[in-house]
Amino acid sequence: MEHKQQMEALNKEALEKLEAYMMTKTSASGEQHETIGAAKDKWQAAWNEFLETLLVLEKLEI
Repeated sequence: MEHKQQMEALNKEALEKLEAYMMTKTSASGEQHETIGAAKDKWQAAWNEFLETLLVLEKLEI
């Protein structure tokens, strides 16, 4: 389970860096913020799917 905690920490760090990046780009247009927001949503969806896959693998004990 240690690997799962490391992956969660990495995901959290990536999201924090994305938020920090968005704060520095105050001159970005609304369309650019929407694009970044959509990418963040895709990242979260992929992350959730990855966690589901890990759960399945753990159940199979692989």
